[in-house]
Amino acid sequence: MEDTIMTELLYNRDEKGLTELKIKYSRLLMKIACGILKSPEDAEECVNDALYAVWNRIPPDKPEKLLPYVCRITRRKAIDRLRYNSAAVRNAELLSELDECLPSGYSVENAAERSELAQALNAWVKALPDKQQRLFVYRYFSMYTVKEAAKGAGMSVTAATTALSRMRASLKNYLIKGGFFNE
Repeated sequence: MEDTIMTELLYNRDEKGLTELKIKYSRLLMKIACGILKSPEDAEECVNDALYAVWNRIPPDKPEKLLPYVCRITRRKAIDRLRYNSAAVRNAELLSELDECLPSGYSVENAAERSELAQALNAWVKALPDKQQRLFVYRYFSMYTVKEAAKGAGMSVTAATTALSRMRASLKNYLIKGGFFNE
């Protein structure tokens, strides 16, 4: 079933839309959640929570593109679950890779700064070649392992590791030039 039809069914509160959404995208949503949580049980619960959230948000929301909408909700639910599961120790290995690229003392509470940084990150990612863009998104958005991200981008693990290192350095320079933080 096409996404536009599923969106209409969900908007009209027809449970068939939710059933079709689960059939079509549950494997992808599980992959996103498992990439973040590393636990199939937690990931399954997270996907169910995400589908429930989609049901509750449509209407009033009526997303133009259903898949990114559902993936974003699933990712947020998984990150929330990760925070809950590991309150003090947050997937430090993965997040520490980006620490050197992001402004120090960055205030999460400051929405304006967050918005500007998000816009800058989006512009930087969009400027990447397709293969590097996929690699970066797989690694840092979907939180795949380097091996999984490399496979998804069609690269060797060594090439992916090198490319990710260079992209982090490039991102850091881009953010410095953008005035987000000083070296």
